[in-house]
Amino acid sequence: MIRWFVLLLCMMATLPTQAADCPQCPEMIALPGGLGRLGDDSAPYTVRVDAFALARTETSVGQWKACVAGGGCAAKASLRWPEDHMPMTNVSFADAQAYATWLARMSGKPYRLPTEAEWEYAVRAGSQTIFPWGTGMEEGMAVCQHCDPRFDRRPAPVASMAANGWGFHDLNGNVWEWTADCWYPSHQGRPRDGIARTEANCPKRVVKGGSWYYVPHQSRSASRVGEDARTYGYDIGFRVARD
Repeated sequence: MIRWFVLLLCMMATLPTQAADCPQCPEMIALPGGLGRLGDDSAPYTVRVDAFALARTETSVGQWKACVAGGGCAAKASLRWPEDHMPMTNVSFADAQAYATWLARMSGKPYRLPTEAEWEYAVRAGSQTIFPWGTGMEEGMAVCQHCDPRFDRRPAPVASMAANGWGFHDLNGNVWEWTADCWYPSHQGRPRDGIARTEANCPKRVVKGGSWYYVPHQSRSASRVGEDARTYGYDIGFRVARD
């Protein structure tokens, strides 16, 4: 198993960022399918993830404004950090879905929110440690409480921190990110195929990755929280996936 992860890591490091599918579309990184480590650090749950693409960065305020101008997203009355290069926050699960739907309409490609398994597959980037870079927080790797003096009580512009081994920025820290999965306290019993674990009208969805507001422990790769799907806050954002 360790050899498999090493080989996958070497292979993935050569994959480039794809050209955007449309002028308003984000840069995406395409990942081949494989086995993913999901969940609790002491007892991980293994799933198989199909090939997919994930946005290189969190959705930015500028990208959200383009969706508003295009009629696909609702304007937000209050943006604490309104600069175009900041991560878009103060969005509910439905808001994030609306953005993905708009991208799909503009590009003709199947944009959507990532599943929890896909998200964790991407953040780990073949690693088996608590963080993609090792076992402890390191300065310059994530935006979280007391992690970097420049961004101790606020998010950083997207892609401010170093990318992980597969080229993704800010999966650890900066803002929590919505996923497609309904919230369950445990991974036990979930499908092994990496698809979203959903049910009709589930009240809570899984957010991943920690944020600027929380301590480093919440930014580890396995970190997960169940949030009311109607929730929106200044430390919750998202990024999109594509089949």
